[in-house]
Amino acid sequence: MDNTSIAAALREYFLACPLLEKYRVGVDWLPDHGVAFSIDTTPASQILQRYASGSSLRQYLFNLCSVQDYGPDTLQNLANSGLYEELAAWMDAQTKARRLPDLGPGRTPRLIEAQSTGYLFTVSPDSGRYQIQCRLVYFQKGDRR
Repeated sequence: MDNTSIAAALREYFLACPLLEKYRVGVDWLPDHGVAFSIDTTPASQILQRYASGSSLRQYLFNLCSVQDYGPDTLQNLANSGLYEELAAWMDAQTKARRLPDLGPGRTPRLIEAQSTGYLFTVSPDSGRYQIQCRLVYFQKGDRR
């Protein structure tokens, strides 16, 4: 099986998202200032169902996070929240159209979805960290013959 990490596949996938094309997208890191996005892994049970063949249905939970301008400007804060609503809708549309991340051989993606609304996680004087909890479900081919 190819050793492509799921985090790397998700990063490539979100780099192609038209909503994020003007932003930097990293993994497990955000700057203190400036607008950027990050795919942050979250701990969870990975295997949803195991089959006799050795194959399994799995999930990969992650937060899609960003540092955004934040403050008393209601319009800016609404725009930040609205972007996360659009990201959730984009993931739903991608799943329906079967346009899912390339996970490499032996792993077939089934769906990508938001599991929460986007929300303000932490704030500093001029920026806020927003995030949305997401899930990728995929089938992993077993090694048994």
